Amino acid sequence: MIRWMDHTADVQLEITGERLEDIFSEFVRGMRDLLVSGNVQDKMTQEVVLQDESPADLLVALGRRVLSFFYGSRWVPSRFDVQSAGLTHLEGSLWGEPWDPHRHVCLNEVKGVTYHALVLERADQGWRAVVTFDV
Repeated sequence: MIRWMDHTADVQLEITGERLEDIFSEFVRGMRDLLVSGNVQDKMTQEVVLQDESPADLLVALGRRVLSFFYGSRWVPSRFDVQSAGLTHLEGSLWGEPWDPHRHVCLNEVKGVTYHALVLERADQGWRAVVTFDV
């Protein structure tokens, strides 16, 4: 017998900012807060250069890059400094440090950044994004 059951497996984040660059920076800060608690220091930087079809696609690609560093390299992001952002390109420095189990506590297992209900658009006061994470 098969029975479908409802469950919550997603978390949504809404981001607003005056500039497109603000959306990307705040997005990484939001991911950090979703992934870990504790003080994350700016000890190392990873350069990020992305090209994609749209700003929304760039946001998903940035999220996937952050998750790759976090799970693949055990590296915790602290912030993202945008050097250049456009409708199809993004360049910046992702700051953070290696995972330290004495200082960092994993809050959520984030499986991915999804396209479900993804929004990145111009708003009255700048830009607005809604991103869904599969947890």
